Amino acid sequence: MFLYSITRTVPGSSFFFKFTKDLLLQTVEYIYNIVLNTVGYGIIPFVWKKSELDPTFFKGRLGRYEIHADQQQGRPRIWFHTVSVGEVTGAVPTLCALHERLPESSIFLSTGTPQGYHFAQAQLPRWVRVVPFPLDFPWILKRTFQSLQPDLYVAMESEFWPNLFRYLREREIPSILLNGRLSSRSAKRYALLKSLFFPIFRQFKCLGMHSEEDRQNILGLGVSKERTLVLGSSKYDGLLQRVDPSKTSTWREKLNLPLHLPVVVGGSLRRSECIQILEVFQSLLQVEPQAVGIFAPRHLERIPNMVLWLQERGIDFQMLSHLEKTREKRRASIVLVDRIGILFELYSLGDLIFCGGTLEPIGGHNILEPAAWRKPVFYGPCLQKVLDEHSILHSLQGSFPVRDKHELLQQWTYWIQHLPALKVHGEKAKEALLKMAGVADRQVEIIMAVLAERKRSGASRS
Repeated sequence: MFLYSITRTVPGSSFFFKFTKDLLLQTVEYIYNIVLNTVGYGIIPFVWKKSELDPTFFKGRLGRYEIHADQQQGRPRIWFHTVSVGEVTGAVPTLCALHERLPESSIFLSTGTPQGYHFAQAQLPRWVRVVPFPLDFPWILKRTFQSLQPDLYVAMESEFWPNLFRYLREREIPSILLNGRLSSRSAKRYALLKSLFFPIFRQFKCLGMHSEEDRQNILGLGVSKERTLVLGSSKYDGLLQRVDPSKTSTWREKLNLPLHLPVVVGGSLRRSECIQILEVFQSLLQVEPQAVGIFAPRHLERIPNMVLWLQERGIDFQMLSHLEKTREKRRASIVLVDRIGILFELYSLGDLIFCGGTLEPIGGHNILEPAAWRKPVFYGPCLQKVLDEHSILHSLQGSFPVRDKHELLQQWTYWIQHLPALKVHGEKAKEALLKMAGVADRQVEIIMAVLAERKRSGASRS
C-alpha cells in the first residue's frame, strides 16, 4: 500500500512501479530456484519410484521426449496439461472439439502420474501426443520447450509451477486455465506466497473456472474480473458419449451378474471409506443375501487394507483382475477392483451406487458419472469440490446425500427392497447431467480467440 501511494504521486512512477515489481519477482524466483536446486534433486529418486519404475515415463519427466518439432507455417501447437486419469477424461471433449475446428493443429497432452500417462496413451486418439509432465527444473524445461515448441499452454488443472510459467512468460506464450478449481483453503495457501504466485495468475489470458465460488477465490488472488469466466467443466460433455450398452453386457458376462441380482457399486473410495463401505455392504447382505458388491478404491494402494479386513473376518471375495485373467466365474459376493480406468463402465452395473471422497473430507469426485447411465447416486456430506453438481442433482431428485455410513445403510436397506422405484430418480440424474453439458465448445471458442490474438501479434516460436 505504501509503495502504491508513492507510485501514484512521483513523476515516472509507472516505470518505477514496474521496475520494482519485476525486481521483486526475479528475487522471489531466484530464491525459489535456490531452494529447488538445494533440496529438489533429492526428489528425483522419489519421482523414479512414483514412476512405477517406468523408464519412458521417468525420462519424460526429465524433459526427454521422442518428438521432432513440426515447423509447418500456420500449424498451431497446443500443449494441454492434466494431472491424472480424471483430468485426462475431462479433457477429452475439449480435445475432440478443438480437433474438429483445427484438424491441422498439433496437440500435446502432458500428465503428472504414470496412471494418467498410460491411461491417456491407451484411450486418446493418435492425433494427441501424450507426454509426461516435466519437473520444474530450468534445465528440464529448456528441453521440454525445445521439443514441444508450444503456441499456447492450456492448464486443465489448477497447477501452477513457477519456472514453467517463467518460461511461458519469457517466450511470450499465452496460457489459459480451463476446468479451474480453487478452494478457499488453496487460495489462502497461495496468498501466503503471493510474490511468487500472483504474477502467475495475472499471466493467464483467461481463467475458465468451474463455479462462481472458484471464480471468487481466484479474484481474491489479484486476477482481473475481465479475465475470469464461469464455464463449468468439460468432463461432463463426454460422459453421454462414453455410454456403451455393449460394455454393460460384457461386464455382466465377465462377472456372472444375471439381471435379477441386485448390484452395489462403491467408486473412488478414499481412506476409511474403503472399510466403511465394506461394513455397510456386509450389513446389507442380511437384508438381501443375493446382493453383489463391486468396490473400487481411488488409489490401488488401498487394496491390501481391504483384503486384510476381509480375510480377518473370513469374508469371501475375488479380485477383478483375477476374474479377467483366468475367466474364473464370480462366486463371491464381493469383487475388489484392482485396476484403473474402468469405473465409469462398472457404474452401469449398479443398482445402488456410492461415490467416494464424500464421507472423508476430500470434497467429492465425479458424482455425475452414474447419471450418464441413468443411475441415481448416493454420497456423503463432504462436497466442497462438487457443490454445483450436488445442487443440480439433489434439486432434481437424482441423488441421495447421507450424513454417515449409518444413514447410508438405512437408505440402501430401504431402496434395495424398492429398486423399481429408483428408475425415476435415475432419469432425473441424467436430466441433471444434461444441464451441465456444453462446456467444451465454449472452451474451444476461447482457445481459438487466444490463438488468433497471438497470430495477429506476430509472436513466433523460440
